[in-house]
Amino acid sequence: MPSPFRQIKISKARMMNWIILTIIIYNIFNIHYWTIKDRVINYDIISYYAYLPATFIYKDVSLRFMDDNPGAYSDKFWPNITEEGNYVVKTSMGLSFLYAPFFFLGHVAANQLDYETNGFTQPYKLFLVMGAVFYFAIGLYFLRKVLERYFNQRVVILSLITLIMGTNLYYYVAIDSTMPHVFNFSLFAIFIYLTISWHHNPNIKNSIFIGLGLGLIDLMRPTNMNIFLVFFFWNVKSINDLKGRITYFIRKPLLLLIIIMCFVLVWIPQLAYWKSQTGQWLYFSYEGERFFFLEPYIWKGLFGYRKGWLFYSPVMIFAIAGIFISYKHFKKFFVPITIFTILNVYLILSWWCWWYGGSFGGRAFIDSYAILALPLAVFIGWIFEQKKIFRVIANSLLILLLLLNLFQTWQYYGGDIHHDAMTKKAYWKIFLRPYPEDDYKTYLSHPDYEKAKLGQRD
Repeated sequence: MPSPFRQIKISKARMMNWIILTIIIYNIFNIHYWTIKDRVINYDIISYYAYLPATFIYKDVSLRFMDDNPGAYSDKFWPNITEEGNYVVKTSMGLSFLYAPFFFLGHVAANQLDYETNGFTQPYKLFLVMGAVFYFAIGLYFLRKVLERYFNQRVVILSLITLIMGTNLYYYVAIDSTMPHVFNFSLFAIFIYLTISWHHNPNIKNSIFIGLGLGLIDLMRPTNMNIFLVFFFWNVKSINDLKGRITYFIRKPLLLLIIIMCFVLVWIPQLAYWKSQTGQWLYFSYEGERFFFLEPYIWKGLFGYRKGWLFYSPVMIFAIAGIFISYKHFKKFFVPITIFTILNVYLILSWWCWWYGGSFGGRAFIDSYAILALPLAVFIGWIFEQKKIFRVIANSLLILLLLLNLFQTWQYYGGDIHHDAMTKKAYWKIFLRPYPEDDYKTYLSHPDYEKAKLGQRD
């Protein structure tokens, strides 16, 4: 007799997603850092988050309430001050959009549990952390769906494990999760999925999603607008393909117009805020900070001891190698990912603070990991096509690098890997050591942030 219950087939990659999420949630509740003073809503998060308590608790997004008692708010709001004396939140409000549902849940919980409902007590922090996990889970879902379109289950599983457990992404999910990188990673994963959907079926609905997604990604971090290149060049394999893509948009102006309108729609609240506070529709809030486009710190930014992206997340070298391999095996995303990656590295490492303050490795690159997951999977798939001895060596190396990342994540959390002052001597003093040598700190070299703004960025 057949079973009356529907048999649900769950892919192994889907199970791996659940295992990864379980490990991360266990880590979060083991640390429970929302109970620790000056965590969760700290540093850059103060600005990203400011729009929510200012609007919904203090009822004044202009922040004029700070005038009554500046000292009481000095650790909660860090606005810029215009020449006219108006307060302006330094960062754009994209991340506040994603924080919002969990901010409201935290507000309800704080009220019910008799915590102070000022936007900064433990219930708010707990729900913000849970929000990060929620968005990460969504991003993980869409990334899996993308990878499963092109690769078998074994490659997908190893790619997900390598990308998450073998890079600094793990730290920014499980420990410093309210930073923008996990949210951007997830938006990128969704955008790649939408890009594939649009090119398979370029209709009005998919164009709306592309426009809204692109607008939110740009509102989160304006330099991430370069992800549009992935959308535009997807499946472009030759000059003729590029001409055809341009011709298509010329012949289908409605779809392009929809994308632009939806993009602008997302930005309207931000533009209105800047206009009300500064008198300008567009406002550059990073006063005194700039890009040095003629002096990008490529080598130090990729391989340097202070914050080298590929130095502290070396498994991503395999993703870079996978870009070259994809020229032969997956041309549909060779061109877009190559162009995006070159421009992304250039933009990130042209910023005056190329090490991006206190962070584990090159945190600014985490946003792009959902894109680089594709060439990473190409490389892992290529490994399985090689001779057995090569497969054994390559897989052993992947495992060692994964373990190294987890150990160094623990070191960074404990302060043994310094947040911005690492040097060659300091690094090798703590390499694979559970506890640093006594003279370790004498080898640290702190950057001069003021000189860096002027171009002296060593």
